Amino acid sequence: MHTCPWVPPSMVLRMLGTLLLVATSLSTQNGKWDRPICTEGVVFVSRGERAVLACNSSNALRHVTIQLSAHGETRTIFSEATPGSFSQEGWQLQVQGGLAQLVIQPAQDAHAGLYLWHLQGLQRNKKETRLNVLEPQQEQEMEPGPMLALSSGSVSHLSPEVLPRIQESRFRMGVVVAPLFLLLVIVAVTVLTQCWLQSSRKFHQMRFRALS
Repeated sequence: MHTCPWVPPSMVLRMLGTLLLVATSLSTQNGKWDRPICTEGVVFVSRGERAVLACNSSNALRHVTIQLSAHGETRTIFSEATPGSFSQEGWQLQVQGGLAQLVIQPAQDAHAGLYLWHLQGLQRNKKETRLNVLEPQQEQEMEPGPMLALSSGSVSHLSPEVLPRIQESRFRMGVVVAPLFLLLVIVAVTVLTQCWLQSSRKFHQMRFRALS
């Protein structure tokens, strides 16, 4: 039958301490993930109207880079240390805490394309949103669908209903992850304790035989 190798008690205690520290650290870090939520899918806006693309992170954003990919080219619109307010050529970036908003007014054909968000908080995250600029009559003919993020003249802020869902998702993740780490610690402690007891008995038996 397989037996555990003899492990000095001091080493067992160090292993237990290390395991508990790792579990505590991971459990703490679980509550510090950025988990950014951004405007998703395809956003439609009429030419000349105002559009807002937004990203909301659970942690404060330290640096935000936004690139626009259109007509086979990708160029950087903003690359800024945050918080702050920045603007150029019809784009205005506003970042405060974990909220970043890209305001486009008035929307023109040059603003259309795939927007690539590079967000840096406690981690680095990438998100993307596509903006389509339409003729006013085109938008009236558009059939609403699941990919429409806003209509003419409206703003694609993250709705108030989204924030409770974000908090609920974080809470559910914490509820699931914490017991898993606790179970891991319990299993590890149980296994190490059994090995320790078995090793100690073997050690004492060997010592008794040596003294006999």
